[in-house]
This record gives sequence, structure tokens and C-alpha cells, in this order.
Amino acid sequence: MAGKLKGKTAFVTGASSGLGLADVIEFVKEDAETVIMVSRNPKKLQEVAMIASEYGNSRILTYQLDVAREDDWRKVTELLNDKVDKLDVLVNNAGINKRDSFRDCTLKDWNRIISINQTSVFLGMKYCLDLLKKSNNASIINLSSITGLTGYFAVAYTASKWAVRGMTKSAAMEFGKFGIRVNSIHPGFINTPLNESIKDLIDATKGMNPLGRAGESMEIAKAVTFLASDDSSYMTGAELVLDGGLTSGGQFKIIADQFNIY
Repeated sequence: MAGKLKGKTAFVTGASSGLGLADVIEFVKEDAETVIMVSRNPKKLQEVAMIASEYGNSRILTYQLDVAREDDWRKVTELLNDKVDKLDVLVNNAGINKRDSFRDCTLKDWNRIISINQTSVFLGMKYCLDLLKKSNNASIINLSSITGLTGYFAVAYTASKWAVRGMTKSAAMEFGKFGIRVNSIHPGFINTPLNESIKDLIDATKGMNPLGRAGESMEIAKAVTFLASDDSSYMTGAELVLDGGLTSGGQFKIIADQFNIY
């Protein structure tokens, strides 16, 4: 039985670890024809590409790309014109975090987080657009966060993820005429290398989460695959929240437990 992504060509940023690598592995499992992996670390990228290739028969292409640099996007997409005839899926996954308050956030840190989390999504959609237009049913998946739905104690990170949410809706309106769908995914606390530094915070939120646990990378990857596939053919401009129910009222769960309401 053919996989959900058979015949499709996908491009994933931040693909050398965490959610990006999980996406690549899931795409290979679902028979994607070609998966393009990019990150700033070419050595690590080559290593994990070998791991991903063991999950199926997809052609895997790797490129070094700093998502915040326009010249890198221009060069890589020009190279792709000789390698692929279209793009069916773009996953803007690359991101960083630094949990600073307004008082503690420096302009240097602000600019770095905005450039990687926000500007990169703009550049990815801008420079991949021509290849995406050549697909009959392309899909762009932008990784935001539950931080893009609410307030959070990290001003630059919060600003960047709200921006991704807004850009997604703007692109959905503009790209629909090309048959391109654009949706955002909003993960909650997920066990990834990026979140190792806040394991204590993740553990503390489990009591507020209806499912009582953090999420796993492959759980997010399966949702990304759904949006990448034709199964989501009538979804665009939408927000897919994967947080174990945390934003559904998690702030009240501890009180509910205390008073035995549920």
C-alpha cells in the first residue's frame, strides 16, 4: 500500500535534529519521492540523513543553509532547480529559544531570535514559492508554538511565534490561487534537544496537562505529515494545536484536581 506522500518532494528546515529530523523520518516512511534536508551543520546533517534513509527508499538531498540569510536561500533554491522539477511540501521548522524577559532581553538576542524564528519563515515561503507553484497541490507547514496563541515569559520567542501564526494566514490568502495550502502547527511542551534546558519546567507543567505528559517528536511529525498529505486538502490558514490539552484550560486543572471537580 502506497504511503501518504508517494510522489511528493518535501523540503524541511532545521532537519538535523528534534522535530525536523522526526518530520524527515516520517516523510521517508510515507514514501516521499525526495526529501530535502537543510541546516547550518552539514556534518550532523550527513550523519542523520544516513539514519533517515534506513526508514525507506526516498531520495534524500542535504544542503547547508542558514535560514536567516537571504543569500543562502537564494543559492539553495537555485541549486534545487537542477535537482527537482517541483516542491510539494515546505516545512519551516528551524527555530531557537532564549527565555528572557523584557528587562533582560538584549537587542542582539531579540534580533537573532526574530531572524531565525520569524524572518526565516518569510524567506522560506518567498524563495520556495516558484517551485511550490509547479505542484498541483502544494502544502506549506509553518512551526509556531502554543506561545503563538497566548502570552509567555520569553518576549522575543513569543513575538516570533505570533508572527509565524500571522504570516501563515497571510500566505494562505495569497497562495490559494496557486493551489498552495498554508497551515501552522502549535506544539506544546515536547521532549526535544531544544527543550533539554527546560526539563524542570516541562515536568512542572505535567500537572496542568490533561494527558499528564509532554509530547514526543514523532507525535508532532505525524501531524506535519497529515498537513503535507492530500488528507488535508481542504485545510488552509488553519492552526493545529498539539499540546495535550494544555491551552484548553490547563491553568485550571490543578485547582480542579485540588477540589476534586473532575
